[in-house]
Amino acid sequence: MNINNISKLITALCLFISTAVFSQSNSLSSSPYSLFGMGTFNTSNTGKTSGLGNTGIANSSSTFINNLNPASMATIPLKTFFFDVGLKSEYGVQIEGGNKDTKNVANFSNMAFAFPVTKKSGVSLTLIPYTSVGYSLSNIETDIEGSTGYFISNIEGSGGLNNLKLNYGYKLLDNLNVGATGSVLFGQIIENEIDYIGSNTLTIYDTNSYSGFQFGAGIQYQPVSNVTVGTVVTFPSLLDGTQNRTVSQFYDSDIEYEKDLDDFKLPLEVGFGVQTKFIEQVSVSVDYTKKFWNDTDQTDQLGTFVDQNIFGLGVEFDPNGNQLKFWNTVEYRAGFNYDSGNLEISDKKIHNYGLNLGLGIPLRYDGFSMLNVAYTYGKKGQVYDGLIQENYHMLTLNISLAGQWFVKRKIQ
Repeated sequence: MNINNISKLITALCLFISTAVFSQSNSLSSSPYSLFGMGTFNTSNTGKTSGLGNTGIANSSSTFINNLNPASMATIPLKTFFFDVGLKSEYGVQIEGGNKDTKNVANFSNMAFAFPVTKKSGVSLTLIPYTSVGYSLSNIETDIEGSTGYFISNIEGSGGLNNLKLNYGYKLLDNLNVGATGSVLFGQIIENEIDYIGSNTLTIYDTNSYSGFQFGAGIQYQPVSNVTVGTVVTFPSLLDGTQNRTVSQFYDSDIEYEKDLDDFKLPLEVGFGVQTKFIEQVSVSVDYTKKFWNDTDQTDQLGTFVDQNIFGLGVEFDPNGNQLKFWNTVEYRAGFNYDSGNLEISDKKIHNYGLNLGLGIPLRYDGFSMLNVAYTYGKKGQVYDGLIQENYHMLTLNISLAGQWFVKRKIQ
């Protein structure tokens, strides 16, 4: 490995560390449903997946980093180094009864690099937001027990969890890849509550820190040349939590104390995917994932955890025509994603669906380095019995770069 390659790796690792610190203090969500549990779960990912309905369980990593199945790491071309960094911007309209409110957030969405280890194996390291929290509740009236009075509260929440994920894939047979994955989950959820009780003001500032490990495995099998099937499993895990609370009153000194929080249970997840090419230029991906939240046997004061079903469909068209014409080098994508949600309030599931359009704009003529752009229109929840409906527009940008290692330059 030469000095340039070592410097590239050191730079990538430094970016990982700096982004990890940065992402802990910034929320990717403005959803009122992020008040529930650990917040809303991130749906954006590496490379082209956002433009393909968030599908990729059966997709390879031969041209980009596919973070959805560790088995795909076995398909990274020899002597190739992949790097991917993403940004996300979301504009949403929240509808409650006859009222509307707009929100706009933008932030980092992922960073990853990957490379082959041997002719039959590869590895990737990805830093990606796991959950995000961002909500604001104003003028909440709460009765004072034992009296006819009440107090007013304003509550704000921010933060979320990060996922530092290591994927390893190995080519067991010519048409069979296996993989394993391990994640470190970490982050903080901050809640600031201000209570107005008569002429007195009470402020409660909570910093809730969570951490834990998550493990999984994946398989990809190619029964025929134009069809690949894949499956992934993520095993149940626990997140340990501690809370630092500061209580302040206008006339008194601050009171600070720390306590352990109940472990938060993450469920067993099982996913299946199929990718096929009908003709050389068109590929179709279909994914289905089920998360067994019922088995965690845990509740939240706002609702109930229920089993979650996620379905995705993605189509990609690669003209593969005259390379001298720009539009013949662009990849065109479309997708659809439906998520039944893991939250049930007033016997209603908070489901979500999104329609996706995407482009892969080449940055070089190697077929690997691309600017992946995706637009999503989606809707979450519904206007029903005090619930909130969110209509949102999301734009994701992923810069996916590729380079070659251990290749000697030819001197003319």
